[in-house]
Amino acid sequence: MLSRVTAALTSTAAVAVLAPAVTHAAPAPGDEATARRIACEQYAVGAATIDYRNLAPWRANLVRGTSPELRAKLESSADAMNQTLQPLRWVSTGRLAGAEVRHVGNDVWKARCFVAVRGTNAQAPQSRDVVTVYDVTLDKKRNWQIIDAGGDPTRK
Repeated sequence: MLSRVTAALTSTAAVAVLAPAVTHAAPAPGDEATARRIACEQYAVGAATIDYRNLAPWRANLVRGTSPELRAKLESSADAMNQTLQPLRWVSTGRLAGAEVRHVGNDVWKARCFVAVRGTNAQAPQSRDVVTVYDVTLDKKRNWQIIDAGGDPTRK
């Protein structure tokens, strides 16, 4: 009887010790580049590129690759943004200026995307350059879907 108890405890201890290693396995080669490409090169740059005369491409970029939950939030925000962008005659283009990408475990990646934005609007008709930071979270298990964009920059 003692040997069965010992075997059961040993098995339980082995699972408890090894489970975190399985859950937080090292990322596959190329995962960091994939996260950077999707979050920063595609999503953040697309979200920063706006032309008030035709907002359809911007709206498509804003929700492309997002989870259904995030898509619903972004679509409602886009409706409100339309009311601001059109009267301001907002035109901007984004270019990726830099990125910090990290694996946070369980196939979730966080990217901080630095986008150089050149824009004009009714209040600033001369071209202005700013850097905008996009914090994007991706889930590899969901085929690299974006599960959060923006978010609280103080949250790690």
